Parts: sequence; C-alpha cells; structure tokens
Amino acid sequence: MMRIRGRASMRAWLWLVLLVFISPVQATSVELARLDASAADIETLREAPESSWKAAPVLRRGAAEQSWWRLRVKQPQAGNDIVLSLKETYDASVTVWMPPDYRPQQAGIFDLAWKQVGSRHRLAFILPARFVDQPVYVRHEGGRYQPMPVTALPLEDYLALDLQRVRFTSAILASLLLLSAVATVFAIALRRWMLLMFCGWVASCVLYVAVMSGEIVALLPWPSLLPHAMRMSGVAINFGLVLVYGFTIGFLELDRYYPRASRLIKALVAIAAVLAIVIVIWPRSPAANQGINIVALLLAALALGTAAARARAGSLQGWFYLIGWGGVTVAGVARVWNFLNLQGTPPMLEWLHPLAYAVGALVLVLATARAARYAERELHVARHEARTDPLTGLPNRAEFDAALAARLQAARESNTSLWLMFLDLDHFKSINDRYGHAVGDACLKAVGDILRKHVRASDLIARYGGEEFVLMLEGAGAQRALDAAESLRAAVNSGAILVKPHRIVLSVSIGLSELRGDDEAADLLARADAALYRAKQNGRNRVEADFADNLGLSAP
Repeated sequence: MMRIRGRASMRAWLWLVLLVFISPVQATSVELARLDASAADIETLREAPESSWKAAPVLRRGAAEQSWWRLRVKQPQAGNDIVLSLKETYDASVTVWMPPDYRPQQAGIFDLAWKQVGSRHRLAFILPARFVDQPVYVRHEGGRYQPMPVTALPLEDYLALDLQRVRFTSAILASLLLLSAVATVFAIALRRWMLLMFCGWVASCVLYVAVMSGEIVALLPWPSLLPHAMRMSGVAINFGLVLVYGFTIGFLELDRYYPRASRLIKALVAIAAVLAIVIVIWPRSPAANQGINIVALLLAALALGTAAARARAGSLQGWFYLIGWGGVTVAGVARVWNFLNLQGTPPMLEWLHPLAYAVGALVLVLATARAARYAERELHVARHEARTDPLTGLPNRAEFDAALAARLQAARESNTSLWLMFLDLDHFKSINDRYGHAVGDACLKAVGDILRKHVRASDLIARYGGEEFVLMLEGAGAQRALDAAESLRAAVNSGAILVKPHRIVLSVSIGLSELRGDDEAADLLARADAALYRAKQNGRNRVEADFADNLGLSAP
C-alpha cells in the first residue's frame, strides 16, 4: 500500500515539475525594442532611425543603466482602449511617454501618488483606442535585474483578468492567515512549541505574497513604509527560511533518526541566520544575497532527501513533508530558473507559486496536528498503563496510593465516612504450585472481574500486589460496609472458576477498617491489614472488621 502511495505521489510531482518548468511564457502582444542613449530626449527618440533600435524579448534592466524602450501593440483591435501592463516591476521606477502629447508619467507599484486602472498586480497604463498604433516609450530606472514581461490587452479583458488575480491572491492571503492562527492555537493547546517557528514562516509568506502581488499597497496601514516594502519582504522571507528549517528538524525528528543530517541542517540554518542579519544591514550585498540563495538550495536538498528517506522507511511524516514542502521547493526553484533565463514568471507558475505556499502550509499544519495528537494519545496510553495492572485491568498500587491520599482529605473536609478493605485470595500459593502460574494468573483475573462487577462506580478497587486487592468504600455506615465486604466474599466463593481443564473453587479473606479522625493513609492501611491477618488466623474465607469504636466484628 505504501509503495502504491509512493508511486502515485512521484507521478503527481513529476507532472508538477513539468508544468512549472516547461510552461511557456505568455505570448507577448507587444513588440519591444531597446535603444541605449543616455542623453536623448523624447523628440530625438521619436525621430531616431529604425536601425538604432534593437529588438528585445523582455523589458529589463541591462548593462546600460540609461536604456530606452519602445513598445508597439501588435495587431491592435480598432475601437478598443488597450491596457499596457508591466509585470514584476517591484521597486523599479518607471517613466512612460504615451501619445498623443508624450508627456512623462512616472509610476511605481508602491507609489501611492500613481493612480492606475485595476490593482497593483501589474503596472498598468491605458492607451486610448485612437492611438493604439502609436509607439510608447519607457524608461526603467533602479530596481532589480529581473525581466519585466509586457502585455497589451483590451481594457475589459484586462480588468476581468485582474479581478481574477485579486480574488486568487486574497484567497491565498486569507488561507495563510487562517493557517497561521490555527497553528498558533495548536502550538499553545498541544504545547508543540516548534509550531511557533512554522507560524513565523507562514507569516513571512503572507508578507512576501502581499508585497510581490502589490496587494501590500491596499493592506499596509502605514503608507510611509511602502518605499521599504521590498526590503521588508526580503527580510521576512529570509528569516522565514531560518524558521521553517528549524521546524523541519523537529517535524522530521532528525535528531532521532538522522543526527548527522540534523547537525548539518542546524549549521546551515545558523549560516542563513547570519546572512539574513547581514542583508538587513546591507540589503544590496551581492555576496550575502547569493550566499543565502545557495544555503537555501542546500537546505532544500537536505530536507527533502531526509524526508524521502523517512518516507521510504514507512513514515507518514516523511510523505507529508514531501507533499507539503516539496511543492514549495519546486515552485520556488522554477521561479528562480525562469528569472535566470530572462523569461520572468510563466503565467501558470504565477498561480502555482503562491498556491504552493498555501497547500504546503495546510499539509504541514495538518501533519503536525496529527503527529501531536498521536503523541498525546501515546502519552495517554502510557500514563494509563503506568496506572493499571496489566493482568486484571484494575488500577495498580501506585494509582490506589495516589487516590487514597486525595480521598482521605475529601472525607475529612466533607465529614463523611471512608472504609478500606484488604482482600487476599486464600491458598493462592497452593494453586500456583499445583496448577502452574498460568492457572494462577487466570484465577487472579477472574477475581478481579468479580470484584469489578460487585462494587459501585464511585468505589475504587485495585490490585495491591500479588494476590491482594484493596477497595475504598465512601459514605457507608458500619453495617453497610460489613454487608458490602460479605457480599464480595460470597461472590468470589459462590461457584467454581473454570480454567480448562480445571475447575477451581476460590475464596478470599477480607480485612475491613474505618477511617478515624487523626488517621493517615498508613494508619488506615495498617488496621485493615491487621484485620485481614485475623481473618486468615480465624480460618480464612471470612470478613474481619476494625471499627472506630474499637469493636472488632467479623462475618463468617
């Protein structure tokens, strides 16, 4: 069954890898050309010969800091306003000259002064229908070196697609926030503090997705921080990296199963933490930024490798991790791959990347909750077994001693009576010697079953050790206690117990003692034990009682 699940999972991930890596970049509907001329003005550009413009696949910051870009809409549709949109401009400052007057318009995703159509998922400009055949000129300053794909869509089509993007991103952000809240509740309720590291990673994903989609502009309550949005996102995702791999060590129990890999991951996490601090201080440090990317790849390879090893060993935690974190890793590596190949993010990956965060977070939260509940169940079983006699299923001596002290205190506070019975199986050694220990164990179990059936739910019956049982009886008078003891004696002695091929008649001797005002637990036990001794001395199969008025009563 595990092998079938493994093959199905591998096929699913193979399809995902193929989708995100071979997914074609959205076919551009814009013709791009570049001219490297730092001193040119717009009039000179418009009159520049066609031979001075070089065709370009995408708009990006290049070696020449002062590059101009010319955009022409391919096959424009007459009568429709066109939206020219630039994807993944992030913190770049873009200046656009559009017909008819070609006045400069400075725009930026995080610039509140810039008003545009639709959301901030794209940097968008409206090209009126009557000018769609005219060129548009763009100047890209600052920002990053990633490509910025340009598309042209009719206004209605662009707004419809933009609404889909906004709804999708809102759903992802809401899901991540909800999962973070649920994980926090789990961490506190189940005392699984490693989940707090996971919550930190989810929170970093929320900030990262909000910034990269531009939704941070609408969500951030402090507009003065918007110019630093990309820096905040980088800091969050870098420290989120440190937190999630700290969580990974606990989630996969690497200290227990793969201590060497655990030590290596801890060392890489420490390096990542140092690099993250360096990036906070020097955000443009090439060495620190490249270094943390390399460390992230090494951590991903180690974590997924150990998760695969655990999965092969039959661990569901390993499978959960591969499914949850595997998707995040594949999507993240694919995104970097497309940036390095100057393609930007493919349309499918633009949806899959944030979705991988949400699905990964969901899977890991559920897996952690499952593991925590399973551990809690194991702890509950272990505690129950530590308090229970394995042969009879009755509470054991440790459980009885703990309960006796509490019931003594309760009896004094409520001024109610409390009785203690010692029950000892008669001639038990002879039974063991004659029939063997297996028969003796069967007799003890049978006596335990009889006693359990003949006591009240509020009474505590326990196996005290060997062939001895003990019972606490609350709120009964002297005659009621004596009758209860006699009833138990008679129930044990009422018929033969069948232990194939033997039929064995059993009997018990019972010592009964009443709580007195100044009694400690040891005093009550000692008097019950003394009464039991008298029952043995007086012929066995009988009840001897020690009452508070010092009258020793017995029942034959």
